Amino acid sequence: MSYKPIIFCCLSLFALRASAQMERTVYQVFEVDSIQTVTLDIVGYTYPELHVWAGSSILTEANIQVWDASPEIVNYLIEQGRYAFDSEKTTDALRIFTKVRKREDIKLPGMPKKCVEQTTIKVFVPDIYDWNPAEWTPEQTDKPKTLRRKTN
Repeated sequence: MSYKPIIFCCLSLFALRASAQMERTVYQVFEVDSIQTVTLDIVGYTYPELHVWAGSSILTEANIQVWDASPEIVNYLIEQGRYAFDSEKTTDALRIFTKVRKREDIKLPGMPKKCVEQTTIKVFVPDIYDWNPAEWTPEQTDKPKTLRRKTN
């Protein structure tokens, strides 16, 4: 029996470059106090989900997946605010919005192709707000969504 094919296969495995996926989750909290209207202006995320909870604040959970990037690169992108949200508050309204409105492709020097990136977002909203389910369909992904405080 010849061991050459087995040795060749084993050596070939070492020569192939594995496509590693880095994944991180980033959380942000926004206090709503007595806010009557909240506008969520979230762009650049796929699969936005709304979850109702008994909390007294809005929580965003951004899940970031990047292929062909090291953990240091993903951490750097997070530190630079690539996936961060900001807010503007007036007397009775709050606007939560994506800081980086258009993300450039992740292409590292010396790499023949760009890194594949997928970002998803979950928004946890206090149960004191009403929303329009039609705003949370896939066709409405990058459009603002409005939450209104329930009237008693």
